[in-house]
Amino acid sequence: MPKKTVGVRGREGTSTKDISIPAGIARDHGIEVGDEFAIDAETDENGRLVLRYTRLEE
Repeated sequence: MPKKTVGVRGREGTSTKDISIPAGIARDHGIEVGDEFAIDAETDENGRLVLRYTRLEE
C-alpha cells in the first residue's frame, strides 16, 4: 500500500500550520473533531523531520 501524503496549510494572522489527517485514516481510527494529540518532533539519521502524533485519552 502506498504511503499517504499530506500538505501543510498556513493560518491567516498566525505562524501556526495545519496538517490534515486523510479521511480514510480518520475513519479507520475514529478520529473526531476536538480529539487531542501530543506531538514529538525528531530528526532521523538522514536529517529529515519526523513528527509523531499520539492521541490523548480522555
